[in-house]
Amino acid sequence: MFKISRVLLTTALAAVMFTSCHRNQQSPVAAESAEVNGISLTREQIKLAGIEFGKLEKRELSGDINARGKIVLPPDNDAIVSSVMGGMVESILVMPGEQVRKGTVLALMMHPEFISLQEAYLQAVNRFNLVESEYLRQQKLFDEKVSSEKQLLESKTEFQALKSQIKALEIRLVQTGVSPEKVSQNEIERFIPVKSPIDGIVNAIFTTLGKNVTETDPLFEVVCRKSLFVELSVFEKDIMKIKKGQRVTFDLANINNQKYEASVIAVGSSVDEMGRVVKVIAEFKNRDDVLLPGMFVAAEIHSEEEEMQALPENAIMNFGSESTFVYYTLSPPGAEKLIFSKAFVKTGFAEDSFIQVELLDQLPDGAMIVTNGGYYIRSEEAKNEE
Repeated sequence: MFKISRVLLTTALAAVMFTSCHRNQQSPVAAESAEVNGISLTREQIKLAGIEFGKLEKRELSGDINARGKIVLPPDNDAIVSSVMGGMVESILVMPGEQVRKGTVLALMMHPEFISLQEAYLQAVNRFNLVESEYLRQQKLFDEKVSSEKQLLESKTEFQALKSQIKALEIRLVQTGVSPEKVSQNEIERFIPVKSPIDGIVNAIFTTLGKNVTETDPLFEVVCRKSLFVELSVFEKDIMKIKKGQRVTFDLANINNQKYEASVIAVGSSVDEMGRVVKVIAEFKNRDDVLLPGMFVAAEIHSEEEEMQALPENAIMNFGSESTFVYYTLSPPGAEKLIFSKAFVKTGFAEDSFIQVELLDQLPDGAMIVTNGGYYIRSEEAKNEE
């Protein structure tokens, strides 16, 4: 009886050792899957589910501050054009929406004083040669002790006064858009040209033919859209997070789905009493012909931006819970059957469909993370649990 028991015991121990050795000979993939309750899918299931793979990658992510605002022109790109000299509008040479260059004549004006100004300049220029010759003659006579110092001073005073008068008349002619050189050659202009001070588009015309206007009356508005800014309103509670140079992304309200980029260049120094907001100005990095001053925008200011480990948001399972995880596989891409396992993660900033990820479980070397279609794997896992 004792011998039989020893034989049975020996046989049982041998069976246990055989089973243990057999388990130790399993592949690392199978052992890993068994340890974390791996989920098995065929290649056909993976294709039908649209499952995609990827890896952790470095991306610039940030905490986003939402803001609303509008597109504005910088002050030097919006010109209200008036005439330097009042008068009657003789002709209007442009149409609203027309592209103009700096110096383009927008309208012609008439005024009797304009003719008188050119006449006074021409007379002063013609008289200058005579006065200059007399001054040089008196200087020579004084040097030869033939003429008195009083005569020299009188001649010099007249010469300098006339020289200053000519200079002042030249400045006035240039301001009215007339060349002093042409006037000095007896080419008298009849009309006062009203010229554009900048390159741009005629945005508005405020006058009509035959209208008498003064120097303060606006005649045209010319705007240049080459440089556009975004003026945003940021709540005072968020303003401490805003700094120059931060990236801004925005889109146009109810127009298109395109994202535009800008950069913060100025932060206001006072709070609006009504809305409790601070103005923030951002400069464009990319432009589009569809963008017009006055358009409303919805924007995100990316504060605390830095390079972080990230995954597509679709890769994250149980988002918002304490057991957030991703699926991964160590199976080769061409295998007939792929085994999926879980790795628990902690998430952070999210931007442009990517989210910051911190791995709580270390991924084995060569692991491919499921970036899309993870909910199909989750449903298969649920079936196995039933």
